Amino acid sequence: MSKTALKKQHWRSHVQDSFIPLLGSSGELGIAVGGGADYGEFPFVTSALGGGLTVGDIVLEIGGTPVLGMTLGDVRGVLNSCPHPIRIKTVSPGFTLCKDLRLYLSKCFTPGSVDSQLQQVIRENLYLRALPCVRAQYYKSCL
Repeated sequence: MSKTALKKQHWRSHVQDSFIPLLGSSGELGIAVGGGADYGEFPFVTSALGGGLTVGDIVLEIGGTPVLGMTLGDVRGVLNSCPHPIRIKTVSPGFTLCKDLRLYLSKCFTPGSVDSQLQQVIRENLYLRALPCVRAQYYKSCL
């Protein structure tokens, strides 16, 4: 398979840029998300009312903030703190980018590639929200 054919199939060429609508006078968001790093998954759309979003799409960014590797609570926090209208980047899950975060992190990619850079963003978000076991044991012994 040629390199041009591979580039056409890459998930990056299928990223969708949308705006999340507010619903009626209630001002509720027209989206719900699930997954998150605490479930070993990428955050994904569980409900979408308008805005061109599809249920099951993986959420890459919310309001310019990369949310891959964040817990579900953190993703919802970013979603609720963004000014309206909220810009969101999503991609449909496929062969190279499925909902399983652990599977994606276990793959080897060429250094400097889009996938390698995405893995780095995911790891940075995970490390910001994780308490290493060594430190947890240390804190228990101090109590």
